[in-house]
Amino acid sequence: MKPIERTLILLKQMFKDEPRFIMGRYGRNGWATCTFHTPLTSKEIDSHFLKDTFSLPRDYKHFLTLHNGCGLFETESDLILELFPLEEMLEMSEEHHSEDGILSEGNYWIIGQIDEKWILIDKNQCTDAEDSFKKPYITVVHPSDGLDTAVALNLNFECFLERAIIAQGDYFWEWSEDTELTVTYGDVSTYEEIDETLYLEDKK
Repeated sequence: MKPIERTLILLKQMFKDEPRFIMGRYGRNGWATCTFHTPLTSKEIDSHFLKDTFSLPRDYKHFLTLHNGCGLFETESDLILELFPLEEMLEMSEEHHSEDGILSEGNYWIIGQIDEKWILIDKNQCTDAEDSFKKPYITVVHPSDGLDTAVALNLNFECFLERAIIAQGDYFWEWSEDTELTVTYGDVSTYEEIDETLYLEDKK
């Protein structure tokens, strides 16, 4: 069994009976569900890339043969982690590679969105289909920012997906850098005075 299959099986077991309550940083929480799209065959996937110089990484392609996209940790107000169906992924990628698009200076596929950030595959890491799953090709970027703010995660797709699921859609790559305390202490003099109303100020 491939690692990505194991990750998805465990996730489905967690959500198989009813929504689950999830929580993230800064008090984000809610009852969440996960939905999975109908898979594609390898032949259907390959038909979209007959004239493309780049090849889909093998682990990401394997995901599409399991599910052609999915929506993970969807609450009443948010769809926290979405992986687009293949055709939507290709259409979005082409649109944003236009002359004035955010991706005009690089070769990327937009494969999904985690909270407010796009999930990108760096196509320059995907010239060798056989070896591409070993490459660190996942990058994230906010769609309102330029590529100079993009963060290369040093992960392939199945490693990214596993960590994103464990983190319930949180920005796990920022955890080691997030040293700012999430509790506001300015208005208290002793620890006993801390009240829940002091949490999360200016974090919204």
